[in-house]
Amino acid sequence: MSAEDRKPDRSTQHLANERTFLAWIRTCIAIMGLGFVVARFSLFLREFSILTKNQTIPPNLPSQSSSTILGMSMIGLGILLIIYALINYLKAQKDIEAGKYLPRHSTMYIASIGLAMFGAIVLVYLILISS
Repeated sequence: MSAEDRKPDRSTQHLANERTFLAWIRTCIAIMGLGFVVARFSLFLREFSILTKNQTIPPNLPSQSSSTILGMSMIGLGILLIIYALINYLKAQKDIEAGKYLPRHSTMYIASIGLAMFGAIVLVYLILISS
């Protein structure tokens, strides 16, 4: 019996790792898509304002509104999370093969706190633009 025959089958762990990676990718795509919508929200507001008030766009209107910056930040966050997801996937794959995989709880804490803070920022932004 060779050493390869005695090696435990870790295919279910690798498949779970792959599903986790794909879930991260789906989340990143959703964040970037939402970022695009948020970035274009200011354009919608400008156009709506022009239609309802029969105004023209003032020449000194800033091109980078707060919703544009917020949307671009969300797209940047999505890109960073894709890079993190790939690094996490590769490290987990290596740890699974070595038989020493341990879950990283700190990642879940950081992601939860970060998303809660981001949600609070968006909420404050929406409150400010509605008043």
